[in-house]
Amino acid sequence: MAGIQIGDAATAGFRLIAKRPVSVLTWGLVTAGYICLILALFGASLLNSFASVIRTPGATPTPQQIIGLVGASIGIGLLLALGMLFLSAMVQGAVLRAELEPDKRGFAYLRFGRQELWLIAVNFVTGLVIWAACVVLMIPLFILAGVLGFGAAGFAGSSHGSGAVLPMMMGANLVTFVGQLVIMGVAIWLWSRLSMGVVMSFQERQFRLFESWNLTKGHALQIFLTMVLVVLILLLAEIVIGIILGAGVGATFFANQDLRDPAAMAALPPSAWIGRLAPLLVIYGVVMVVFVGFSNAMVWGAVARMYRQLRPPEDIATTFA
Repeated sequence: MAGIQIGDAATAGFRLIAKRPVSVLTWGLVTAGYICLILALFGASLLNSFASVIRTPGATPTPQQIIGLVGASIGIGLLLALGMLFLSAMVQGAVLRAELEPDKRGFAYLRFGRQELWLIAVNFVTGLVIWAACVVLMIPLFILAGVLGFGAAGFAGSSHGSGAVLPMMMGANLVTFVGQLVIMGVAIWLWSRLSMGVVMSFQERQFRLFESWNLTKGHALQIFLTMVLVVLILLLAEIVIGIILGAGVGATFFANQDLRDPAAMAALPPSAWIGRLAPLLVIYGVVMVVFVGFSNAMVWGAVARMYRQLRPPEDIATTFA
């Protein structure tokens, strides 16, 4: 029976990066480029709204200033969220295509068509299923914790039951903690069982989320351990990124006295902020391009590799025969 080789699957992203470094960087560049485009078009209005709020230290912002700042923030947030919904599907599809259909290169394996639309649908339903399961599990947890909490409050008001307050409060906290661990475990288990639905839907160009249940039967622990290794690799990468960005922030603020003085900073026009922060923004942009491409390659490369291990090419050919 087909099985998952954890080490091979967890490092599939590294092999993909080694074979297609330009494509991986392009995935990050497309994502970062969209964010930069939105900020270039609408970031000035957000900066002006922010500057108007902090311009007068100690003064209470007017309702118009607050509405302007909130409106600009929400508008930019919606544009970013909507664009990233489609871009994430494109990048996700590109990684799967690079791993499963390496001959279909095109422009860094990027497309937007039927396969990407199925990815959006499958990702949405997966999140909805896991969310619904967590909500169902939270109901008895909240009830039990609430009963213990109210019981402790009742005993606190009684001279005869004051000694039971601490144990009951500790019990309520323990129930909440254990319950949260159980809910987290169920969410991880559900994702592991449904994870191949993304690849199946991509490959077959149909909604195939729940067909993943049979394919991953008996392999949930292997899938989980594979993704734990991937997450640990990404955490190490984030530590390196944090060090780089921290050094950039320190150098930027050290070189610009205005940025260390809130009053002086508030007196500057937004264009001056951008000029002083430009080196830091460049560093952040480069790091984001590299990390977005790297993280997508690691995560979806691993998922695609596990799918290939569970369902070798000859099995897929038999299915479509």
